[in-house]
Amino acid sequence: MGFAQTADPCATAPESCATLIATRATAETRIANTAVDVRVGVSTSGAALPDVQRSLATQSNGLLAYLRGQKVERLITTNISFSPDVRSQKNAPDKTVGYNGSEQVSFRTTPEKAPDILAGVLTNGANEIESTSFTPTEQELADARSRLAEQATKTAVGQAEAIARAAGEHVVAVRNINVDNGVFMAQPRVAMAQFEMKAGAAVPMQAAAGDQQLSVQVSVTAAAKR
Repeated sequence: MGFAQTADPCATAPESCATLIATRATAETRIANTAVDVRVGVSTSGAALPDVQRSLATQSNGLLAYLRGQKVERLITTNISFSPDVRSQKNAPDKTVGYNGSEQVSFRTTPEKAPDILAGVLTNGANEIESTSFTPTEQELADARSRLAEQATKTAVGQAEAIARAAGEHVVAVRNINVDNGVFMAQPRVAMAQFEMKAGAAVPMQAAAGDQQLSVQVSVTAAAKR
C-alpha cells in the first residue's frame, strides 16, 4: 500500500501560511474585604438530658433572635449534638453524671458591624466565638475577575502584536484565548481565642478588615502574516 505525498504549502509558499504566536499575561489587583463570615458555639450542660435540651434551646433561640435583629446574612445552625458526661469509676462501670449539649451558628456581617455583634453574641446565648474570616463578596470577586481578564487579554494580544512587528509581520487573527479561574489569596480564618473574648467580658474590639490579592492569567495564540 502506498501513500501519495503532497508538498507542504508552508514550505513552498511560506507567505501563505500564518505564524502562530503564543503569549501569556497576568493582571493583578488588591480587593477589599467587605464581609465577615463568623462561626460561634453554643453549649450547655446539666444533670438531666431534658434540662440540657431546654437550656440549649433557650440559648439558641435567644442568639438567633439577636442575630436576626442585627440583620446578619447567611444565618444557619449546624452540628447540634447531645452527649452524656461519663466519669470512670474504680472497679465499677462508667457512670453517667450528666449531659452536654452544643451547636454551632454561622452568619455573615460587615467589618463595620462585626465588633459590636461579636461582643453581643456572647451576651445573647453564645459561649464561644470559634472563628472569623474576612472576605470580599462573591459579586465583588466576579466583577474584579472580569476586569482583570480584560486587562490581561489586552496585554497578551499587545505582546503578540509587538512580537509580530519585530518579525516583520502583523497579527491577522486571534486563534485561541484561555482564561484561568483567577487566583484568590484567601485570608486564613482567625480563631477568636487570639482576641481573648470571653463570655462575661464581651467588649467590642475594632478589627482591620484588610484586603486580598487577586490575579487572573490569560494565554493567547495569535496568527500573524507578512
